[in-house]
Amino acid sequence: MQWGPHEGSDPEEDAAVRDLSGLRPRTLLGILGVAVGVGTPAVCLGQGLEQAAAGFATQWAARDVSRLQSGFSQSGVSIQWEARPLGALSPQRAGASIREYLENREAASARVSRVGEVGGEPPRGFAEIRWESRIRGMSEMVTRTVFVAFVYEDGTWRVAELRVLPQTRL
Repeated sequence: MQWGPHEGSDPEEDAAVRDLSGLRPRTLLGILGVAVGVGTPAVCLGQGLEQAAAGFATQWAARDVSRLQSGFSQSGVSIQWEARPLGALSPQRAGASIREYLENREAASARVSRVGEVGGEPPRGFAEIRWESRIRGMSEMVTRTVFVAFVYEDGTWRVAELRVLPQTRL
């Protein structure tokens, strides 16, 4: 490989290469990384995952089971209520189970505390949601973590697993 002017080379391109020769390796890698990314479509599943997690938290707090159910994986949802695992359920049965679980609870808040992509094919991710609620008619607030596993299907993040972890003491 020849690094300088040679027959058929472009003088402007040769000057640009010479200008880069004085850069430190990290800087050069950064420039190369940006150049490689130019013109390729950006795939940023993380932002979509954060939005999916926030949407789930809002729907969970509102006890909007029909909207929750519309975001379930078509292959089913694995559910665990505290120490009681139910296993994989169809979207319809999962919705009915959520409705039953939430029917005597009043949510004060549900907010996303952590989101992360795991990778894989199809891509997978998770969210942890801090959920404050109380049993209807009671005054004591209870804080639980709702763990939600997502899978990227049909161009969107869908719920594949839902676990309400046992109560945490503050």
